[in-house]
Order: sequence, then structure tokens, then C-alpha cells
Amino acid sequence: MVQAVVVCLVVGLGWGWDLVGWNWMILMAVLEGLLLTLTLRDIRELRDLEKEMEAARKRAEHERERDRVVLSSIGEGIVVLDNDSRVSLLNKAAETMIGWSMDEAVGKPWGVVAPLEDEKGNKIDNEKRATKRVMEERIVLSNDKNYYVKKDGTRFSVGTTAAPIEIGGKVAGTVAVFRDITHDKAVDRAKSEFVSLASHQLRTPLSAIKWFAEMLLSGDAGKLEGEQVEYVHNIYQSNERMIELVDGLLNISRIESGRIIVDPKPTDLGELVRQLVADLTNKIREKKQNLVITIHPQLSVVNVDPKLIRQVYMNLLTNSIKYSPSGGQVEVAISVKDGMVLSRVTDSGTGIPQEDQSKISQKFFRAGNAVKMEPDGTGLGLYLAKTIVNSSGGKLWFKSELNKGTTFWFTLPLSGMKPKEGEVSIN
Repeated sequence: MVQAVVVCLVVGLGWGWDLVGWNWMILMAVLEGLLLTLTLRDIRELRDLEKEMEAARKRAEHERERDRVVLSSIGEGIVVLDNDSRVSLLNKAAETMIGWSMDEAVGKPWGVVAPLEDEKGNKIDNEKRATKRVMEERIVLSNDKNYYVKKDGTRFSVGTTAAPIEIGGKVAGTVAVFRDITHDKAVDRAKSEFVSLASHQLRTPLSAIKWFAEMLLSGDAGKLEGEQVEYVHNIYQSNERMIELVDGLLNISRIESGRIIVDPKPTDLGELVRQLVADLTNKIREKKQNLVITIHPQLSVVNVDPKLIRQVYMNLLTNSIKYSPSGGQVEVAISVKDGMVLSRVTDSGTGIPQEDQSKISQKFFRAGNAVKMEPDGTGLGLYLAKTIVNSSGGKLWFKSELNKGTTFWFTLPLSGMKPKEGEVSIN
């Protein structure tokens, strides 16, 4: 409105209006009123803006307080690190676990606040820590094999998951969630020790049953007649399945508890497979199957533990033979690729249902169609094979199509397996 009046005055002057007859005082009063009205409106707008800003500040403060309470109530420890791996935030659980308050820890390197050690007490360099690697590789990492050292010098077994913080496409730091898993590991160790002890104690009576059943079948106690042979043979077969289960449990408990001996030796994998196939000849002949072996011509000996790797081939081959039809074909191929020894076992068998494929390597799990074909399996073979391969620095995976067959691959480092001290070897 003020702009309109001013424009009229300017235009009027331009047209030569005679302002002498105007009541100049009235005009000035009008202008002053207009200016006052605009000033009051601006003040009201400023006050409204101030109220909005105050409300926004209170909302932000409320959200910060809510986030603080939520972080404090979480049972797992949470730490936020900046790009230099310095502490930006600790929640209450983290303070309790590591013995540092947030005020003490903020700004300090995480490697100083929570030094990391392996099982033997060796310090792990900051560059190898998950909280550092996630920023460089932009991945999420989890680990449950190391220990945090607390402020008082004691340590605890820790399970950690770390992830990068990305803002605008750039990594701005790391957030890690961790918890004390000392009790969990103690429970797992106790379970493994119990399974190992129970399985070991079962071997003696099972061996005795096997021995006496063999004596009866061979006629050492007199010739068996009619149904006697059938009954004793059933006892023998049931005992064999029980021995297989006990051996599987023993092997798994030994590997999981870290008690297994790893003794790498220069090994001709082709010869190892051929000897294994010779042991399985009777099963192959019974089902009239064709077994094809292909070995890379330039594959030299590899430094592996022959007992452990033989177990991997054994479990994969016996499954292929067991679940392939009479007259089917099983193939074993060993090649070299990208610094790894690549083994492949392919069959023309029943395959693995799609809904079961994600669980096939779990302990004691068996696919539904496999149970129907062979009710007496243990569900430990693939779990054991995968555990051995993973602990050897390799990887095991598969591809399967229902009623068309399955292919398993596994890799081993061409450089060989690392030796490991232990108490027992695999059965």
C-alpha cells in the first residue's frame, strides 16, 4: 500500500499537480499510519517465526532426549566413531562393558579405549579391526572370535557387528554394536565337551556290539538259521548307523572346540580321490552307477591335511551315490583357478528342493525328499564338510535342481592349509 501511495505522488508530481491545496498534514498522517501498520505486521510475523523456531528447537531437544534414552536402554554396547576411528559416542551398556565413561572416551582412538586381542592374547592392529575395515571396504562385518580389553586390564569375549556411516555418498565414520559373549561361549564349550564325552563313551559298547554281531554272522557261535540271520544282520546295520552318528558328533565337537589337529602334508589330491573311490566301489556297483574322475594335468601336490580333506570328499561322494538313481552318473573334477584348488562333485540324483536349499548345511538338517529316500541319515555330513573347508581357508557352495541333480564345489588355497596344534585327529 505504501508503494502505491508513493507511486501516485511521484506520478502526480510528474503531471504537475498542485499540492498546495492538499492538506499536507493529513497526507503525512496517512503515510505514518500505513508505515506503523506495516511495522506491527512485521513484528507479528517475526514473533510467529520466533515461536515456530522455539517449537522446532523443543522438538529437536525432545528427539535428542528420546534418542539418548533409547540408546541408554539398549542392552548391547554401541559406539560411534569418526573417520579417524575416534570415539564420538558411547551408550550406557558400552560404558559398563569397557569401563570408560563417554566423557572420558570421546575424542580418544577406539584402539586405546577398547584394545582388541585374539584368543592367545596377541594384540590386533587397528588396521585389521572390523571398525576400520568397514570404512575402507564399505561393508558390514561381524566377528565373535576376539576379546576387548577393559580399562582395568581384564578382558571379555566380544561379538561385534560394525557398519559404515554414509552421508551424501561419503563415509563419515563407523557404528559398531557389541556384546559380552563370555557366557555364551562357555555354554557352547560345555555342550561340545558333553557331546564329545558322551560320544566317546558310546564308542566302546558300540564297538563291542559290532564285534559280537560279526562273530554271530560268521558262525563263530554256531550256524544261524532262517530269521536268526536276518535279526542279527539288522542289529549289525543299526549298530553301524549308530557308529556313524557317534563318529560324526565326535568330529564336529572336536572341530568346534578347536581341539582337532591340523597336520598338512604334501598330498596328491587325485590319488586321494582314487583311493576313496576304490573304498566305495561296492556301493557304486550295487547301484550300477558310472563314476568319472577328471584331474587337472598340471595339478601338483598340495599341502593339506589328508584326513580332513578325505572326509570332505567322502561326505560329498557318498551323498551323490546315495541320492542318485541306479544307472546314474557321478563326476569328480579337480582343477586350479585363481590361486585356489577347485573341486567339483556332480550327480544326476534327486536334487534339493528350493525351500530347503538355504538350510542344507545346517547341523542335523535333512531335506524332505532325502528323508523319504534314506530315513537313517544323520544330517551331519554336509555340515562337517563345510566346517572343514571354511576352517581351511576355502569355501563350499552348491547348485541343485529338483529331480535333475546337484553340483557341489569347494575351494582350498593352492598355498595349502596352515598347521594347528590340537589334542585329537578326525575319525
